[in-house]
Amino acid sequence: MGIFKRLFSSDPEGLRRKADALFDSGDYGPAKLVYERAIAASPEGASDDLRAKVRVCTDAIARLRIDEAKAYLAQGMTELAEQELAGALEVADDEALREEAQALLDGLEAEDAQAQASTVSMTDEERIALLMGQWEDSQAEEYEPYVDALLDALLALNKEQFEDGLRQLEALLEDANEPRYLWLEVGRARLLNDDVSGARDALERFLGTLAEGEASEAQVGVNLMLARLADEAGEFEHAMKRFEAAVHAVPDDYRPYLAMGAFLRDKGHGDEALAVLQTALDLSKSNATDWRLLEELGLASDLAGKPDEAVSFLEGVIDFFTSRQVTDFPPETAQTLARLYEADGRIDRAADMYRALSQGGDRDNHARYHYETGRLLLALELDEEARRMLTRAEALTSDADVELRGKVAALLQD
Repeated sequence: MGIFKRLFSSDPEGLRRKADALFDSGDYGPAKLVYERAIAASPEGASDDLRAKVRVCTDAIARLRIDEAKAYLAQGMTELAEQELAGALEVADDEALREEAQALLDGLEAEDAQAQASTVSMTDEERIALLMGQWEDSQAEEYEPYVDALLDALLALNKEQFEDGLRQLEALLEDANEPRYLWLEVGRARLLNDDVSGARDALERFLGTLAEGEASEAQVGVNLMLARLADEAGEFEHAMKRFEAAVHAVPDDYRPYLAMGAFLRDKGHGDEALAVLQTALDLSKSNATDWRLLEELGLASDLAGKPDEAVSFLEGVIDFFTSRQVTDFPPETAQTLARLYEADGRIDRAADMYRALSQGGDRDNHARYHYETGRLLLALELDEEARRMLTRAEALTSDADVELRGKVAALLQD
């Protein structure tokens, strides 16, 4: 046996055992690779069962990607769902899995076509079908006695005839027998008419009509809406009560915990935010990774004075995007990472973050991102690159931004 063959060949049975262990632990991707190495190391005709195991792995990977796509769809992240479904189709061997992935993709394409068509024109009948399709059974039952008048009011709101729509809903409310969901419609309409106090009253009345465990999704949405309104009114304690009510409505769903944690972090309560967000992370384990949760965990860790944890979570956000060939990073994640990298002496990594931001979608801040990149490149003694970035920063800086213009000019003069 030649030296290269001795170096790179392996024991098929040893590789099989290693692959089986990986498969049993749910590491289907690595298991597939090791099974393939076992096939390469096996004699001709002795690897049929290993090929079957590779197919089992690829189907398991496809199942995971389909489940991840479904989780993305639940979060409204359709582009990422499409990528996962396309990946599932690439690896799936089982025809049922392929059909499931294709059906989901076809459904997305149909929804996209409908959305594009609706931007061009949508008839009242189509709007009505869309509205009624979102109603709960108990909601539709309540609306039945006055459904035509209600739909006229909702169509008026849909066409941005806010005062007219509210007037019609208020008239229905006066005559309604034991209104429930109608309070929800009135609350939304009052918000559209900038009647915040009236909206809060209507939304609270709606919640007061619901029994324990009833209309959980509606309870979550309304409580989060009321929390936002309380926050805008400077009522921290009341906002927290609403967040707690949202959590209670769906205790196994991570999203209300994420909303509460983001609120606490925004108010400067880093440790409390981290505790809530950790609960959200624990609950999200069965879902596709939500980069917003990782971002909030990173920002809260930074606020709580835990830079290593902050970097770990925020790098998770960056990995999430780069693994999907996306380099337009969330600005708050990238800026915080850049600051933490610089504080840790990793100037090159900080410069990379600002360079990515300078090419991203946050165009209003491109001048500052170019300046920060140039400043850090100077610290790395990459003078020619730094001057290019600073020259671009100078061209992008508005006359109104005197401070930034001065900083750029000072570095260019050095």
